[in-house]
Amino acid sequence: MTLFNRAGARQLREEVVESHIDNKLADAILEHFNEIHSMELPVDFEIERSLLKDELDSINRKSQFFFTNEMITFSPSSASKCERELLFKAISTTKDNNSFFPYQRRWMRNGTAVHAAVQKDLLYAEKYLDNPKFTVERTVEGKPAWERNIKKSKQFNHNGVSFLIYGMMDGILIHTPTATRLGFEFKTKSTTISAVGSYKLKGPQSSHIEQCVAYSLLFDIDEFLIVYESLAKDGWNKGEAAKPDMRAFHVTVTDNDREALLDKLAAVAQDFYLDQMPEGNFSKCIFCTYKESCDLARAS
Repeated sequence: MTLFNRAGARQLREEVVESHIDNKLADAILEHFNEIHSMELPVDFEIERSLLKDELDSINRKSQFFFTNEMITFSPSSASKCERELLFKAISTTKDNNSFFPYQRRWMRNGTAVHAAVQKDLLYAEKYLDNPKFTVERTVEGKPAWERNIKKSKQFNHNGVSFLIYGMMDGILIHTPTATRLGFEFKTKSTTISAVGSYKLKGPQSSHIEQCVAYSLLFDIDEFLIVYESLAKDGWNKGEAAKPDMRAFHVTVTDNDREALLDKLAAVAQDFYLDQMPEGNFSKCIFCTYKESCDLARAS
């Protein structure tokens, strides 16, 4: 690829990302978090008990979903994956025998822990801020609308092919001034604080946008907030001069976005039913857990 073509491709990617973004609500969610993190808060036993009960209920809750091998199922978190990887997952292909280093497991543990902390922040914010910009939607049972509380399965028939999308997301928020219903996705960055800076993170990652497209299909939501937090922080004594450790983006999912994802999933589903192997997208191999099986498929 020539330098001109590379520059043109990069500009096109940036334009595609930019076309999805409106930053007013993104600024509002950052202000929301900064306001609650500027307060000295008491330990609210009502909130703490509700979170513990919610976790216990979700562990004890029996699954209401039953799947068979007769219909292929996709998850929103895999929406951006290569078509071949999606098929390998659907047919329960044995994953590569990858092992993690101890620091990598701590890396993943920290990300999970911060997700739980952010959920707590959202509940404290809607109770203790005088005019909270956002509240957490509640389910019909009165539980916070997030993760296992809103786990859902939905069947689609597209291009004459049937398949399921099954999953859950980080949350559903209500923007209180406008009553706008928003999907909420929270992501962590663990390397350096510059990972959430405007130079490296010009917009939401394309894979995260595709994940929101899948959530849009599953939960009938068009508007999303994707919030990134760097687990690495600037110097403790930097004060107001510290580099921002959070970025947020407001993403609007369009009918064209949904149609494109449905086309992709329907094509993989068709290959699944016909026992065919789709073409691989070898630019997505880094995090694929089926490299060995893919190599065998390429050699055959």
